[in-house]
Amino acid sequence: MENLPPELERLERLLAHGPRPEPSAALRRRVLSEVRSELRSERVLSPWRFAAAFAATLLVGLSFSLGVLETTGFALQQAESPPTVYEIARRLQQLSPGLSRTESLRQAVLRQMGAETNDPTPLGDVPGEQQSHDS
Repeated sequence: MENLPPELERLERLLAHGPRPEPSAALRRRVLSEVRSELRSERVLSPWRFAAAFAATLLVGLSFSLGVLETTGFALQQAESPPTVYEIARRLQQLSPGLSRTESLRQAVLRQMGAETNDPTPLGDVPGEQQSHDS
């Protein structure tokens, strides 16, 4: 007990250990009736709550999926085939006529692979290929 005067400690002890009044039978019936009523209503609403939660989840998922489809390039459209290495090399030679065929093919292969091609330094000739500077 928390530092109470002796007479209050005695009163608290009497109240804590003394007889407690029991709830009336009418109160017990009312409480049990209300509990049964709530349990019945929850059982009736339970399938509807599940259906509502499922529908809400489905709508949120569909909305999210459509949002992702609209913001990315994956909309239902036919994909173009990427240009071949030779087409890219031909375009590079058209843009830069001084570029050798070997270097334009090297740049085309690098671009096809997705590499950065900021380095203009040629790697050299491809072994076994003749050096040609035709445009």
